[in-house]
Amino acid sequence: MGKKTVKVTSEEMQQLKMLAEIVKNPHLPMSDRRIAKSQYESIINYAKNSNRGIISTAFL
Repeated sequence: MGKKTVKVTSEEMQQLKMLAEIVKNPHLPMSDRRIAKSQYESIINYAKNSNRGIISTAFL
């Protein structure tokens, strides 16, 4: 998957970093990782649709 860029707030960036760590952790149950990935994608989609501009976020 290619690099996507969206502008996010500092609070959203903190959440994205935390969620990315959960998604990448193979020691956590798959269900937890899927939930975290869904939440990550929801934050990105919200930021994309709110017309804030562009800042790089490439954690996943």
